[in-house]
Amino acid sequence: MAVSNKIEVAEGFSVHHVVCPHDCPDSCSMLVTKDDTTGKAIQIQGDPTHPITRGHLCNKVNHYLDFVYNDNRVLYPHKRVGPKGPGAKFKRISWDEALTTITDNFKQTIEDYGSEAIQPYSYSGTMGMVGYWTMDSRFWNKMEAARLEQSICIYAAMWAGLHTYGMAHANTSIHEAAQEADLIILWGTNLVSTGVHAIPFIREAQERGAKLVVIDPRETRTTMMADWHIQPRPGTDAALALGMMKVIVDNNLHDVEFLKEQTVGWKALIDKKLPEYTLEKVAKITGVKAKDIEKFALEYGSTKKSVIRANYGLNRHQNSGQMSRAILTLPCITGAWREKCGGAGFGNLEEMWLRHDLNKLHRPDLGERGKKRQISMVQIGRALSDNIGYDGEQLDPPIKSMFIYNSDPANCAPNTNGVRKGLMRDDLFVGIHETFWTDSCNYADIVLPADTQLERMDLVATYGNWYYGMNEPVIEPLGESVRNSEMFRKLADKMGYNDTDDNAFTQTDEEIIRDILVDDTVNPLMEGIDYEELKANGWARANTGTSRRDFLNQGWPTPSGKIEIYSAALKKQGIDPLPSYVPEIEGQEDPKRKQFPLQVLSCASHYFIGDSFQSVPRLQAMMSRPTVELNPKDAKKRSITDGDLCRIYNDRGETFAHAVIIKKLISGVCNTQKQFKGSNTYGGVNINALNSEMLTDFGNSPTFYSCLAEVELASDQVKKDILDKWGGKAGYIQRWRDDPKNKDIKATDAQIIAAAKKVHQGIF
Repeated sequence: MAVSNKIEVAEGFSVHHVVCPHDCPDSCSMLVTKDDTTGKAIQIQGDPTHPITRGHLCNKVNHYLDFVYNDNRVLYPHKRVGPKGPGAKFKRISWDEALTTITDNFKQTIEDYGSEAIQPYSYSGTMGMVGYWTMDSRFWNKMEAARLEQSICIYAAMWAGLHTYGMAHANTSIHEAAQEADLIILWGTNLVSTGVHAIPFIREAQERGAKLVVIDPRETRTTMMADWHIQPRPGTDAALALGMMKVIVDNNLHDVEFLKEQTVGWKALIDKKLPEYTLEKVAKITGVKAKDIEKFALEYGSTKKSVIRANYGLNRHQNSGQMSRAILTLPCITGAWREKCGGAGFGNLEEMWLRHDLNKLHRPDLGERGKKRQISMVQIGRALSDNIGYDGEQLDPPIKSMFIYNSDPANCAPNTNGVRKGLMRDDLFVGIHETFWTDSCNYADIVLPADTQLERMDLVATYGNWYYGMNEPVIEPLGESVRNSEMFRKLADKMGYNDTDDNAFTQTDEEIIRDILVDDTVNPLMEGIDYEELKANGWARANTGTSRRDFLNQGWPTPSGKIEIYSAALKKQGIDPLPSYVPEIEGQEDPKRKQFPLQVLSCASHYFIGDSFQSVPRLQAMMSRPTVELNPKDAKKRSITDGDLCRIYNDRGETFAHAVIIKKLISGVCNTQKQFKGSNTYGGVNINALNSEMLTDFGNSPTFYSCLAEVELASDQVKKDILDKWGGKAGYIQRWRDDPKNKDIKATDAQIIAAAKKVHQGIF
């Protein structure tokens, strides 16, 4: 569909609506210019009419055309020839051969072992609602395959919210709240890198006098714009929040009427829990000075026009369920919920995604899959390599067939070495549907080509603001690539699942989207959203103002109808029903720090979204190497200087990264990039090789940040091995010249080596 009312376009060109599909809270509305003669997309830009996007894109999606037109894309079905593992070789085959190979394996596996021996594995490679979880769910439900708990990112924070507020959020996002708030708190939130479209709104708020407080143990691009940067030790945020509550109550700044009217458990919190959190105790736990805790608490308690935007990094500590609950409880104490801008949240995914008729989308009636075993995607390593499921039970039958899509488990899952060991099994069949040749593809028997957002239709529901976006295909699929929904239709046809009058596998993407949009009887956010208007405009705001969401007057969607500071549901699970602080396993107070004294954070990169965009040459060049941030004292103690190649290790594994000395990083902590592509890392694996498969206190989330390690200079032998692997200086020069991202750069051999000495310090 050409767009004429948003941007001028020359004859022979057209402009089209696209919605960013990647795992980011912004989900930007984009305009793509197409050369109608060649059929190629030639320009991408932010939609200037979208209230959040405001005409600009992040540094990642600005390069989206390099993502689409990319030498590393999988464009045709392939079959592995030769052994699994790094360096695996593949040959091109037809779609029919690929589908036949996969479905023959499925059928034989079901006959020999039962359907539970087939394990799907997927997550957020696309956040489009059709591509993420409709046709695939129907396919696996019909097959009655093993289930997957998709808890690798948000579950601890999500369940903290559900156990406190139910499926309810503030009526404004951080973008909108910033326009009215006097105090903006970004808690564990580096929005400059992970949600940049909030930044102009926050800047405007600061200009009118609002105060920005950023709470983060690290110095980040976001802390640099803060009016106040507070640095608690990692994993101690619950103690900080509870200490703040005590100060607020002790100074009679709490809103007793709000607590009486809107909450349950408030007296137990105030009378029984808060007395434990004196300023002196909280200061000792968090490392934040008592006077700063008190000052912060008094500032927060002095205004209801406050907003807390927390982020999912907090969700990756072993004690993060209670940590999230404590932070979410703060606006109950002050009554900030009374203000339009007030409240606290990690996002609004629960309402935007989960408050739909999921039975209609997923069709559990197609089989009895709900009775089949469930594997945690966090613990896929031990499930594959050691045949162990939840609670240590032996898997019977073992996983014999695995189908991976929207994910790269060889890099994204904890216990990377266990994952790769399991994927190497000769008796495990692996099929992958992928846009790029990821590290996981090295372990596949069959690789199927997936499309990009420019080649598909989908509906995107944001989780960081209140906008839905409609996406229509702009270009024809490159090569023989196929969108997720169509790929599962093809598999269903090969499995013989289309032999009934049911339209489960013939329903089109448009029909699925229309089904979602007419769901206003279930989801009040859909009230007033019309398919045709959404299609024409490209985006629509969710109806947060409907009376069905008037939680203050109509009640909260919890068992009690009130905000549950005391959660009976958690009590039944044997968990403290009140927000509390418990020292983190493999955290700041763990005795294991004597052996491994540094707590490893693995935060989002400024240049990638998880594994996505690591195939874009210009972005890979910007993030030229994995790095590990260290405090100057910690670095000096280890004789490490800026740029040195370092070994990061513990008793589970090791990886390598170059040191970056950060003065304002607190001591006893180091930070590296999450999900850095292992094949681009010395040693072949990323930081997840050091992680355990331990789960959070509740919510079954991963504990990526509950990781203790040591850092040391890489040995001379490691440096020699790296250089030898490259074939010495001559081999490195040839490797550099063969790299597609360098094809237009003219450089002498000496210039290449001079640059290499800076990037790969100490190796040459």
